[in-house]
Amino acid sequence: MREDENEALIYGRRPVLEALRAGRPFNRLYVLDNAIGGAAEIFRMARDLEIPVVHSDRARLERLARGGNHQGVVAQLATREFVSLQELFEGLAGSSRPPLLLALDQVQDPHNLGALIRTAEAAGCQGLLLSTRGSCGLTAAVSRASAGADQFLPVARCEKLERVLQDCARSGYQVVGADPRGPSLFGQVNLTGPTVLVLGAEGEGMRPAVAAACTHRLSLPMLGRIESLNVSVSGALFLYEVVRQRFLN
Repeated sequence: MREDENEALIYGRRPVLEALRAGRPFNRLYVLDNAIGGAAEIFRMARDLEIPVVHSDRARLERLARGGNHQGVVAQLATREFVSLQELFEGLAGSSRPPLLLALDQVQDPHNLGALIRTAEAAGCQGLLLSTRGSCGLTAAVSRASAGADQFLPVARCEKLERVLQDCARSGYQVVGADPRGPSLFGQVNLTGPTVLVLGAEGEGMRPAVAAACTHRLSLPMLGRIESLNVSVSGALFLYEVVRQRFLN
């Protein structure tokens, strides 16, 4: 995963447990493979708080802790708190504009995530849905790349992103996936109503289950020899197509 794993790390069972009890925002926990026993409360709290847990070998934990006494547990802290899905959607209810959400499926590069957050906030996006597994967290590198926009855009984590997208579709949202193999072209779908824009991982795109949850899959016209664009560039084009349709027509 392309992110600076040495940013904002704490390690050792007691420091990690106290940080959990204090409500500090976590990106993820790294734990020793087959860790049991004294880590039980940490596992329980991580599950209750929907914090991703990454099972790692001892060499990786030693590298993350830089030789410190990690006791089989290292935590990566987030630069800000996440909101719950309920809080995110309740916040949309009071908006005077049709909802616009950005959903990211396993985007791993902090610079791409930061750039997408910056563009989304500028385009009037009202929230970000971030897949829990396989995604970059809200690290300091992401905050720098977003030019501070991460402090203004509500972010909710989704253990099962495809289920959240299915719920959105049932509630009347258009769930629009950016897909190089999409059957419709960019600009051919009306995006003036409630919309969730979905972008997949660098290189691999959306996972099949996430793509299947989309009501529309749109491709960008590619006139050169390159088959696809960087995910942050694609996201910017799609987000500002929403702006164009809603405010410039």
